[in-house]
Amino acid sequence: MNIAVIFGGESCEHDISILTGVQLMLHCDEYIYNIFPVYIDKNGKWRTGDSLKDLDNYSSNHKKLKECCFIPGCDFLYIKKGKKYIKFLKIDCSILCLHGLRGEDGSVASIMELSKIPYANSSICASSICLDKCLFKKVASSLCCNVIDSVCINSNEFSYDYSMVETKIEKLGFPCIIKPARLGSSIGIVVCENKENLYDSLKNAFIYDDKLLIEMFVDIKKEVNIALFSNKGEIVFSQTEEPVSSDKILSFENKYLKNPGGFETIKRIVPADISPIQNEQVNTMARVLYKELGMSGVVRFDFIIDKDDSVFINEVNTIPGSMANYLFDKKEYSYSNLIDCWIKDAIWRKGKADKLLKVFDSSVLSSGNIGLKK
Repeated sequence: MNIAVIFGGESCEHDISILTGVQLMLHCDEYIYNIFPVYIDKNGKWRTGDSLKDLDNYSSNHKKLKECCFIPGCDFLYIKKGKKYIKFLKIDCSILCLHGLRGEDGSVASIMELSKIPYANSSICASSICLDKCLFKKVASSLCCNVIDSVCINSNEFSYDYSMVETKIEKLGFPCIIKPARLGSSIGIVVCENKENLYDSLKNAFIYDDKLLIEMFVDIKKEVNIALFSNKGEIVFSQTEEPVSSDKILSFENKYLKNPGGFETIKRIVPADISPIQNEQVNTMARVLYKELGMSGVVRFDFIIDKDDSVFINEVNTIPGSMANYLFDKKEYSYSNLIDCWIKDAIWRKGKADKLLKVFDSSVLSSGNIGLKK
């Protein structure tokens, strides 16, 4: 089977996506699968070549690689030859390892849908909702999941009615947490300590996104994460984890720069040191969100437990760093086993979808009563 692993992208999380993609390719069972890397560079060019499987090659110029693309209606990867794109090989399944905008938001999933290629990730709808922290909070709240009080503002409001923005945020109180609505890896997140720092904090956050989520600051007792994936309709849960951080928030620096091995190697307690009731709340909220949003593939849910021991859903990652493989019991699910499960599930879901009626034949065009004649 030919498997396309797609990573990189025009995103602030480009480098983290490379880590996720290369790591996944190294763990694919190449006795079963032919792995074809598809790298989207920072300028949006799509390229392929075996050298992309080696992380050491990312400091070099990628222009020598073959430019490639997918074409709607055809399940082939195309490569550029001269001025034309020609068929290269049929793709049996794809795995998206893209983080952030133009990848994790469902945009590349839509290309897979139009190209009729199974993909081992969540649907377009689930992806786009979950990447937008503001939308996700509203959906989670409507499903009776506990969320931290927050407000959302956009760049137009900030530019033309700052007094209204200030009033909305003052109701939350200070300190507050400012988050770009559609970024991950903790990029751009800041704690604003007081009203005097608010304007500059918002202005800096708008560098990353034109929509921001501002949350009430919660005295965090611990953070708890859990991952889920669908195995032909059955939801499989990972162990819970409790990341350990010395910062007020688990920052990009704490996740990656202080840990050469990336997010997978940060200090953590597994399983998380939480009560049976809290564990059940985490599992229940994750299950409800996964099912109701129609998620697929592996998804990581991040929770916060405050000083009063209340459990809140914080955010969700439909394409988590390292594909959250480290959360699963290695004896039961090695990374290779997980990848195998995700591919088989993607193909199973595509088979079910192909059986649905997609075209409705009618006589409307031949009736002569549609009023389009001159």
